[in-house]
Parts: sequence; C-alpha cells; structure tokens
Amino acid sequence: MQCPECGESAADVRLMYCENCGAKMPARQVPPPRASSVRGQQRPSRPASEPAYASEILDEEEAARPARASGARQPPPDAYEDEVPYDGPRWLKDVPGHSQSVVGVGLIVFSLVLSILPFFPSVGVLGTLLTLVGSVALVARELRRDGNAPGWVDSVPLVRPEVPAAFTLLLVALSVRLLSGFNLLIPLWAAGTVLIAVEQYRLVIAEPDGVARDFDLRSLLRFPRVLALAGVGVCVVALFLPWGKVTADGSPLPDNAPVPGGVRGAPPELRVLPTTRPSDDSLYSLGGGVASRSGWDLPLSDLPLLVLLSVLVLAALRPDVERPALLRWAPVGAVSVSLLWALAGVKLAVGPFAFLLGLGAVGFFAVRHALGRDEPEGLLPPEDDPYDPDQDLETEQDPAYRG
Repeated sequence: MQCPECGESAADVRLMYCENCGAKMPARQVPPPRASSVRGQQRPSRPASEPAYASEILDEEEAARPARASGARQPPPDAYEDEVPYDGPRWLKDVPGHSQSVVGVGLIVFSLVLSILPFFPSVGVLGTLLTLVGSVALVARELRRDGNAPGWVDSVPLVRPEVPAAFTLLLVALSVRLLSGFNLLIPLWAAGTVLIAVEQYRLVIAEPDGVARDFDLRSLLRFPRVLALAGVGVCVVALFLPWGKVTADGSPLPDNAPVPGGVRGAPPELRVLPTTRPSDDSLYSLGGGVASRSGWDLPLSDLPLLVLLSVLVLAALRPDVERPALLRWAPVGAVSVSLLWALAGVKLAVGPFAFLLGLGAVGFFAVRHALGRDEPEGLLPPEDDPYDPDQDLETEQDPAYRG
C-alpha cells in the first residue's frame, strides 16, 4: 500500500497514517488469516538504542490484548526474584515450614482428639496439657526456622533448644502410657512421635551444640545411679500390674464386701449364700461384673511417670553443668509426690507393693543426690596433689645460675 501524497510504500497495511509525511492512508480490507499461517512468530528482539516503529508497537499491543481481556494480572518482573526454590523432600513441599515435626504434631493432636472418645485410651489430663503446650512451642519454633512464620507466631515466646528435646522425651514417655491396651491410637501416636524425634534429634540433640553434650547416659549404669534406673523401671512395670478391682460401672470394689462364707470379724448374720447360676449368665461367667484395674486406671497416673523420669534426667546430667543449688532436692520431691500418689490408691494387690519396692530404690538415690554423694567413682574429679614445702629445697638448681 502506497501513500497518496508522497508515494511512500507502507510496510504494514494496518497503518492509518503515513510514517513519512503523516498523510492519511486509504482504507483497505485486510483478509482474515489462513489456518496455515503461523501466528506465533515474533519479531526478533530490538536493541534498546534503536527507536520503536509503529508496527512493533502494534505487535506488542496485540500480544497484550488477550491477557487484558481475560482479566489476569501480570506479576511484576521482580516478584519472584527473592523466592528460594524448594529442594527438599516432595512430601514436605506443601507442609508449613517444610518440617516433618509439623506433620508429627498434627498426628499427635489428632490422637488427642480421638482420646476424647470413650473407647480410646487417654494420656491423662496432665499429659494432655503438657502435650498441647509443647506442640504450640515446637510448631512456632519450626516456622521461625523456615523464615515464613505467620502473624500468630510472634505471640509465642522464643524457646531454647532444651524445650523441643524435653517435648520429645515427653512424647516417648506418654507412648509407654498408651501401651496399656492396643487400639488405633497407638500407631498414630507412635508415628507422630517418631517423626518428631528423628528431626529434633538431628536439630537440637545430636548436633555439636545440642543438648546431648550436657548428659552422660553411661553414668546411669554405675552405682548408685543404677539403683535409680532400676527403681524407675520397676515402678513403670508396676503400673501395668493389678492395683485392685472395680465393678462393672468402674467404681472400686470395697475391701469389706460380703463374700461367700462371711467376712472375718463380721457378725455371723453377714453371709452370702452360694447360689447356682446358669452357665450362660454373662455376668456370672465374667465374675459378676468385677474386673481388675491396673495402675494406669487410677487418677493422675501420668504424674509418677513424669516425675520419676525427671529423676533419671537429673541423674544423667554432667557434673560440670551449671544448675541451681535447690535442684539437688528435686529427686527427693519427686519421690515424695510419687509416694503420696501410691498411698492414695494402695490396695492389697501386687501392683502397689511392686511400685513401693521400686520407689524405695529411687528414694535411696534421691537422698544420696541431696547429700552430694551420688557421683560414680569414675566421674569424681581428681584430688589436687598436696603442697610439700620441702619440694623447693630438693629442686636441683641450674649450675649456670649465679645467685
């Protein structure tokens, strides 16, 4: 197409005015593009020093027109410059903080929700509260470590590495509490505990500056600390043993309940006559609705487990670690609390006697710890050599020295 004024040929038929003289170009019908035409071809990039021609401006306008018609917002060129590409495991890509501890906390919290149902065991009131507090602190710490923490994390105080380590130990201890009966809650709790323990062991326990440097587990195998280890083990096993009997509604069976043949010391009128019951009577075949209960069925049964476990933690602490002076009385307090709990639910059963036996061994160590006599012989600091005043006189003098 040529300009009617200057006769200059236009390179683009879409131009309405001549690029040479500015005269109006004649209107021309543009045929529709054929299907075989290549519409994706783009003009080669133009250096920034060269001017932009009208045809290039029209090409850029047509390329941006579909995006404006669809309403899509184009991100600025530097929108993704500061984003670091994720190169971790694929199953953690969409997890907040890309942390497997967050996944473990989710399983633990889901287990706590299931424990509300009557046919699932519970970790106790104290264990539930400590688990919830530790879960919030651990998730906030993991989100801060990732650098993309939401706003609610600012309201959670910063915690030291000892807190995730203590929370991991708490979950392991409560896993023992759930072993009293197998159900769906045990695999969920165990999976969450393993996920948290594996990552936190690598981050806060086993690293060069981890909390493991403050403890010596081998010292628990030496006298007198081995007594505390054995005593705590006996106490935990005793919680699985029978601690009495309960009726069908869960209430404890009185010790002076009438039995066939009468009660010793009771009047002769207080007798239960033996009767013949059919063999298909479920209550009769099950013992009349009387069942045995373990130590975990008692109220606050997680309290002695946690306080006795803290005794082992203090026993494994290295001597050179700074600690408050009153902390040496903590094992005595733990034994006292466990003793009061056992005496509140003691019955004529094998469980309480085994628990008191193990508690006696722990109490022996607690008294020695309070008196400062609990260090094994291999861990005692060497005594300084006494000063000998004649040592200076016996020292051979240098013959080159002239006094």
